Amino acid sequence: MLKLQDYIAWISVDGQPLDTYAVETSMVTNEVTCWIPSEAGKEFSVHCQNLSAPGLNTIGAFVYIDGQGCHGSLFERWNVNHTVKFSHAFVSDRITKSFVFSTVRLTDEDEFADVSSADLGQIQVRVCKVALGEYYDPAQNQLQTEHKVHERSKKAVTHCVGLGNETMIPQTMLRKSQCIGQPLAKFTFKYRDRNLLKANGIIPVPTPLKRKASQEIIDLTVNDVQAGSSRSYDPVRGEQHSQRTKETEHRSKKVKQEQKPGVFVEVIDLT
Repeated sequence: MLKLQDYIAWISVDGQPLDTYAVETSMVTNEVTCWIPSEAGKEFSVHCQNLSAPGLNTIGAFVYIDGQGCHGSLFERWNVNHTVKFSHAFVSDRITKSFVFSTVRLTDEDEFADVSSADLGQIQVRVCKVALGEYYDPAQNQLQTEHKVHERSKKAVTHCVGLGNETMIPQTMLRKSQCIGQPLAKFTFKYRDRNLLKANGIIPVPTPLKRKASQEIIDLTVNDVQAGSSRSYDPVRGEQHSQRTKETEHRSKKVKQEQKPGVFVEVIDLT
């Protein structure tokens, strides 16, 4: 989540806020910028909360998708901690479609070689004092979701925002609004594929723990004490068992005599 003064903004996937990375804040422009991981095919929603005390000003939050103005919502003037949510784009006055992360289409057409894509890969929330205007049909505010990037482009943008599932709604009209003065807060979420963020050091990658080499020493010589102990606890077998024990001891001594001085060991490396 991002916070600036009395306002908080975040983006959720599967009902959970996404983690933010490399957060930067500028009090000069009232802007907070960060990076978030995106996954193609995942629907998302944008949230903004107003923590300020009730007042007389009309304040709204407005969403910009890949540089395009989408739509906004007004905070309830007397409702402390009011949160507005954006999860769909209007395609008509009766139909909306969900926001979804999509894959950018690459092209080798030269007409796209010099096209600026500075705002592609960004979701922005602006909080402003507003003056309200006339009502209008949401169909006038279509979101462009077909994006092409030239394959020679050096900007590593692989995702964009597309539209997903369709929802029927009651007939709706939107109201035009104009921001008054500088935004009270501006939240910019730069989204990229998670692996790309890791490769560029934006998402920290845990350092793998190095396993220390260990050794296990196994003594292959016969344990004379143990053999003797076994003999004392087997009175039923009597002399027969004793004879086998003596033979074992004899072979053990013979093996020891044939070995070179020192103890024979086997080393097992578990690394």
